[in-house]
Amino acid sequence: MSRRANPTLIGGFVLGGVLLSVIAVVVFGSGKLFRDTRTFMSFFDGSVSGLDVGAPVRFRGIDVGAVTDILLDLPEMQRPGGDLRIAVVYEVDRDRVESRGASVRVADPLDIETLRGLGIRAQLSTESMVTGRKYIALDLDPDDPVEHELVEGAPYPEIPTVNTGLERIQEEAFGIIADLGKVRLDSLVNVATQALGQLGELAGSPELAASVRRLPATLDGLNAAVGDLQALLVRVDSSLVPMSEGVRRTSDQATATLGELETTLAGMNGLIDPEAPALVQFERAMLDLSAASRALRDLADYLERNPSALIRGRPGGS
Repeated sequence: MSRRANPTLIGGFVLGGVLLSVIAVVVFGSGKLFRDTRTFMSFFDGSVSGLDVGAPVRFRGIDVGAVTDILLDLPEMQRPGGDLRIAVVYEVDRDRVESRGASVRVADPLDIETLRGLGIRAQLSTESMVTGRKYIALDLDPDDPVEHELVEGAPYPEIPTVNTGLERIQEEAFGIIADLGKVRLDSLVNVATQALGQLGELAGSPELAASVRRLPATLDGLNAAVGDLQALLVRVDSSLVPMSEGVRRTSDQATATLGELETTLAGMNGLIDPEAPALVQFERAMLDLSAASRALRDLADYLERNPSALIRGRPGGS
């Protein structure tokens, strides 16, 4: 006669099998058992609304990990300046990084210093404007001039953060609002009111009205004076041209006469004593005539270059 099976024992085996199956699904399904990951953390000053556990961590748009925890600063950590920030913990998969050609082994604990030396930065980015979901964006910025003070006592290697463009715009807007708050608007309003009152008084003053009425007559007189001046310049210009030509002709004739006299004098030198008083006086007369001819030519040249000299005279009154 066979023994009856123990229902309790059978139930225990079934329950144990179910538990083992669940554990296997969790462990093998998540893939953590065979993954080589490294945990990092970053601290954000602003709101992390839209960032959830499981949100992706991306390096220049490529998924390399996921967020594992979001919490306030831990009490044992010493924060620079005593500020309160949000700590975000995330894992980075070494296999994903190396399979995409990365040259830094993020699984090595010593390589966090290498990453910082390369200028690695974490930023909170928006994945969808519709849903508001956010993710952690990693990038290298070796030219970042900002010196980031790391948190002492952090349980994981810290990757410094940078503000998003929206946060920078908000900071600038808050700064502008703060500056506007320092301005005394009542004094500005008083000054503007006084200026408007003075403009009203000026616009209604009888002196301004009389000046406006006299303005057309003044403009007519000015136009007439300009017309007379233009006519005078035309007459002076028409008179100056023949005068200048006459002076030049006189100078040319004097030059020709001087040349003939010099030729005659050269012929007479062979017949007359060079020391004779008549010859000396004649030579002096020739020199004076030559100087007069040069002066006439200089005058003609000057009048061509400066026709206004007939009206104003030479500079200095000479």
